Amino acid sequence: METPVKPHQRHKRRWRTVLLALLAVGFLLAMILTGKLPETRQLAKFEARGVLTVPPAQVHRVDLRIGEHTITFVRLSDHAWVAGKSQEPINGELQEHLEQAMVFMQRSRPVRVMSPDAYRDTPLREFGLEQPRCAVVLSDARRVLLEANFGAYNPQDLLQYMQLRGDSNLYLMSRFVGQAWEHLGDHLAWIPTIP
Repeated sequence: METPVKPHQRHKRRWRTVLLALLAVGFLLAMILTGKLPETRQLAKFEARGVLTVPPAQVHRVDLRIGEHTITFVRLSDHAWVAGKSQEPINGELQEHLEQAMVFMQRSRPVRVMSPDAYRDTPLREFGLEQPRCAVVLSDARRVLLEANFGAYNPQDLLQYMQLRGDSNLYLMSRFVGQAWEHLGDHLAWIPTIP
């Protein structure tokens, strides 16, 4: 035969349930009054720290030069681009790579910024910037937002030298930033693969 729950234990459980319900209601009221969930300090807020200071959605034109070849991408709408003189929108992998390359320019912070004093005695050809591997010009509807030249990789092959037009500093960027632009050339048959 089961032993009945003692009245004082039942009373204790009831108070615990009421207390938990009141805490839940209090939490919901706090959310309603503040309009948001409480922030946890464990999550870091995203800050774009790349060299492109505007969101990629504001870029309306991309001029990409790899070697002797140049191609222009023009934004038709939020996610529609045309390449070169074509009136057909690009799609699939090419469009993904174009949009990803712009995101990298906005989000990927330089690993190192070298002032002119740091590289004064070294010619630009040592950084691969006399004849860059690739160059990109990003524009909005009215003006050029950013012009970047990507040069040689560092000796460890992890970073790549980059120079911005109108800026005397040299930047060491994670290699994937410049490779994203070079990879676009792999999708275009007339642009040879750069060694």
